[in-house]
Amino acid sequence: KAMRIGIIGHFGGKEKFNDGQTVKTIAIYDALKRYGIENVDRIDTYYIKKNPFSFIAQFLGGMVRDKKYIVLLSSKGRKVLFPVLSFMSRYMNKEVYHYGIGGRLAREVSEKPKWKKYVSSFKSNWMESVELADQLQKMGVRNASYLPNFKRLNILKESELCTEYSVPFKFCTFSRVMKEKGIEDAIEAIRAINSEHGRKIVALDIYGPAENSYLDYLNEILKKDDACAYRGVVPANESVEALIDYYALLFPTHWKHEGIPGTIIDALSAGVPVITRRWQYCDEMIDDGKTGLVYDFNQPDLLKERIEYAITHQDEMTLMKKNCLKKAVLYSEGHVMRQIIREMEVERI
Repeated sequence: KAMRIGIIGHFGGKEKFNDGQTVKTIAIYDALKRYGIENVDRIDTYYIKKNPFSFIAQFLGGMVRDKKYIVLLSSKGRKVLFPVLSFMSRYMNKEVYHYGIGGRLAREVSEKPKWKKYVSSFKSNWMESVELADQLQKMGVRNASYLPNFKRLNILKESELCTEYSVPFKFCTFSRVMKEKGIEDAIEAIRAINSEHGRKIVALDIYGPAENSYLDYLNEILKKDDACAYRGVVPANESVEALIDYYALLFPTHWKHEGIPGTIIDALSAGVPVITRRWQYCDEMIDDGKTGLVYDFNQPDLLKERIEYAITHQDEMTLMKKNCLKKAVLYSEGHVMRQIIREMEVERI
């Protein structure tokens, strides 16, 4: 009888969510199926609040059927489920593979002494960042290792790259649409450059899900000129097609503790260099001058300067586009799933 795997994570019930945690949980589930692992249980943390009895039923059903678990939890989910999973790991012979979400686990482990015991009892803690895995190792969490975030995308071929440029140069943002993602910083930088040149030489398209209240506010800002526009939400599997024609992607986030943002993987796969503020794990994903342009987190005004550099160095940007495609392979589904299947010693059908 083939072994069953339980995936504990936020599937979102019957609703549709675009956040990184839900996207990644569903991506793992779908990838296991595609790789010939048929016996996979979904244990949906969406129901912890919405319908606790439904969650408990799923969880207990999994405990009866599953020997191995892949667990993808937010901070709140970790608080609720880590003690239970640790108990299952130590006393019920269950193998727990914790696939980290976000970049906070090392801080949480240092602040909560019990958590070190919990995560150490798991079979593995897969961290999306090399630095985060190293931090946990230094704290004595010996089973922490690096496993990249991934997306199932068609990485462009070099021959498909867009390398003919004309004014206005097209830039975009491709994240949740909110102040904390630096959307207004991007708009200001684009407008300032156009203002200095006395004409529209750069343009910005804004993609991504937004709260209605922020969207109303944003639409008021966007009325002022036609250089910047909101373009709505792109389905997760169509990101490469949406990004292919852009000169560069802007990522002026206000969150220093971003994890490994999926939007960067989208850009690399589409051969689009990233102009980004240096968040916590930025240098693992973006090589300054090779796959994008990075500016200091504490100097947000440098965004405008980096955009100006990009439009005056077209040959460099063409080279960066090619480098992006090479880097994207490291975040591909195949690259990551092979590691997961090997480590979990799962038999494929």
